[in-house]
Amino acid sequence: MTIPSEPAGLSFVPRDVLRVMEKIHGEGFDVWIVGGALRDRLLGLAAKDWDLATGAGPEWIMRLFPRVIPVGLKHGTVQVHTRSRDIEVTSYAPPGEAGILKDLSRRDFTMNALALSYPEGLLIDPFGGRDDLKKRLLRAVGDPAARFSEDPLRILRAGRLSAAYGFAVDPGTFRAMHRLSETLEKVSAERIRDEVCKILLARYPVDAFDLLGKSGAIRQILPELAARDRVDALPGSGLDIYRHSLLCVVHCPERLRVRLAALLQNCAVPVRETGGGGESPFDYRRESALAASARMKKWNMSNRQIEEVSCLVENRLPPDAEGWSDSRIRQFIARVGTELLDDFVALAASQRTVEGEAGWQELERFHGRLREQVGVISAMRIQDLAVGGGDIMRALGLSQGPEVGRVLRKLFERVLEDPALNTREHLMEIVRRDFTAG
Repeated sequence: MTIPSEPAGLSFVPRDVLRVMEKIHGEGFDVWIVGGALRDRLLGLAAKDWDLATGAGPEWIMRLFPRVIPVGLKHGTVQVHTRSRDIEVTSYAPPGEAGILKDLSRRDFTMNALALSYPEGLLIDPFGGRDDLKKRLLRAVGDPAARFSEDPLRILRAGRLSAAYGFAVDPGTFRAMHRLSETLEKVSAERIRDEVCKILLARYPVDAFDLLGKSGAIRQILPELAARDRVDALPGSGLDIYRHSLLCVVHCPERLRVRLAALLQNCAVPVRETGGGGESPFDYRRESALAASARMKKWNMSNRQIEEVSCLVENRLPPDAEGWSDSRIRQFIARVGTELLDDFVALAASQRTVEGEAGWQELERFHGRLREQVGVISAMRIQDLAVGGGDIMRALGLSQGPEVGRVLRKLFERVLEDPALNTREHLMEIVRRDFTAG
């Protein structure tokens, strides 16, 4: 079968990509640009990822280029490193037109099943990807069930691509997503993590999560959040926790850790406790932080990412934060550090936006006070005190033990109250005056 081709040209292709293609072609192999670069070009966007398909086997590619990483050798895929980028090169068989058509037939969606030849610069589109791009439609190549069965991660990729471009999903493709959503349990945690992170930073993340929710995929990848879809975020708000969390994501800056915190901030089950004044909401920030940490550990995220996101979730700014004293602000800074302060404010601002609350000017002033107190604070940790355990033991005749730590903690609290006290002279005076060996 011959697929009609049309001139598209290679003028938009970076020089280093062209040099790689030229070298492969010079060895007698056909080589094509495929996938996202062509999709973005046809959408009028700057291409980010450059992928090639060729009749040359991976062993040939590894001999041709000095820096090659075998990222998916069992699937015939390697990465060729240039000074500007990593170019993914996938081998197909048989060589020639039959091979590239077979390669395209196994790709996920029609928008990605395009190929541009070298050196002619002819575009082939055997599955109608260009028409689907014009219709802003996401459609699986061939039989959707077959494509999702080959790799269930494509279900999440459908959500990610809809989030990136704001595309609708073809009904047949959606039905297959729904029917096969449970097969996501076969996909590695790392691959799921990477897709979720890309969705969070995409242009339309709510659309993506709506699609994954309707298809049932959300129950496989984020069961903690899926269970919150009928739990009120605030009495009378009309928002459940699931929707509240997604809208907070949208109103956060495009930084992964703060968007992850917005997504996972309410993923623990909210319970209610009865006190003397009747029922009152229980503060479950700590439980949500633990649940968020557990989910991120399942995704094999880095320890630093887990610590940062958990810290943001557990220490969210309360609605009355603007009324904090300078001393309390310094206590907060000492507890959470300085690196996440902007994210704490961004998370609080997203919540206010979603909940329709005012107080933007007050929150901005509070942000300024946070920054101001960073410059005022004289000890972020007990170790930053002008005296140490040895000083306490000598002054009070103590041996090493918990009492020394208790005195240091009290001194640290005093210094947070008044940063000017963090001198050896002041602190030793407090020790001699206020503490005894007993």
